[in-house]
Amino acid sequence: MPASVVALALTCALSCGKVPNVPESSPGSTQVLPFDRQSPKEGTSPTQSLIPSETRIPEGTSLVVRLQKALSSASTRAGDNFLGTLDEPVVVEGETVIARGARATGHVLDARQSSGDQTLGYLRIALVSVDAEGRTVLIDTSSIFVKAGSRPQRPSPTGAASPESNDVVIPPDRRLTFRLIQPADLK
Repeated sequence: MPASVVALALTCALSCGKVPNVPESSPGSTQVLPFDRQSPKEGTSPTQSLIPSETRIPEGTSLVVRLQKALSSASTRAGDNFLGTLDEPVVVEGETVIARGARATGHVLDARQSSGDQTLGYLRIALVSVDAEGRTVLIDTSSIFVKAGSRPQRPSPTGAASPESNDVVIPPDRRLTFRLIQPADLK
């Protein structure tokens, strides 16, 4: 190994253990450094404001939503978005973290239009975000799957069976409950 590399390594090792230009305090010293001070009893300390808030909505928390517009398997397609509002506030440890009436955005994961009496229509939907204090918070929720039931078909004016009778419609006044499948960070 070259002598210059050894000398450089030895210089670094010796100088790394000593902090330059910092006076050492003696037991009788009256010098008080700023980090030795106590924080004020009222207000926020400067260091506390640098620590990020840990406001989280835990996994399993229910989000109850009312749709703004109806969803129908006859007209909705996978990939479409829908809007709703929270019908109940989200409360964590006794504190309301998202108010009732907050806007929620959902996503249609899958949809199928009815194609007569053999194929029933269905929808699979989930929430993807909620507005909390003016911020959009991304969320990951369970999905809701709704399939049209078998029921007698209504005759159309021409006498043919109506395929709409086997499509599913979720009206805007229906309460839908989604559950977080991962915790959500609010801050």
